[in-house]
Amino acid sequence: MDEIDLAFLDPADPDERSLLMRFEHPEFAAALNDGWDEIEIDGTVMNPNLHLALHEVVANQLWDGEPPEVAETAHRLDLAGYDRHEVFHMIGSVVSHQVWQALHEQQPADPEQIRDDLAALPGSWEKERARLSDPEGER
Repeated sequence: MDEIDLAFLDPADPDERSLLMRFEHPEFAAALNDGWDEIEIDGTVMNPNLHLALHEVVANQLWDGEPPEVAETAHRLDLAGYDRHEVFHMIGSVVSHQVWQALHEQQPADPEQIRDDLAALPGSWEKERARLSDPEGER
């Protein structure tokens, strides 16, 4: 995929937006090309396809403006100094929670909970990051 000139990709096209997400994650190239379901990056095991799918959901929500709170949250987090990629991860954490609820708890998406979860960013994200970096609470 190295031969694609990213300047010619149209982010308005969902398929091309998907390619842009893939190019933003060069660390996944071998795993995606070889069909791996899991890789380890910086000590964290992840599914590269699921990771990219969450990025795409967030990109599509931002592009489509639905729900509007996603764009508002992204703007607020950008103004707070978070980089674009981390903003995608923060919003993606809200998306993944909703997907988990739908699959494991068989609960439909709750728009009010989504708004509350977006409003809780970045505090909820920072709290989880602190917990993961120091699971024993030893600082």
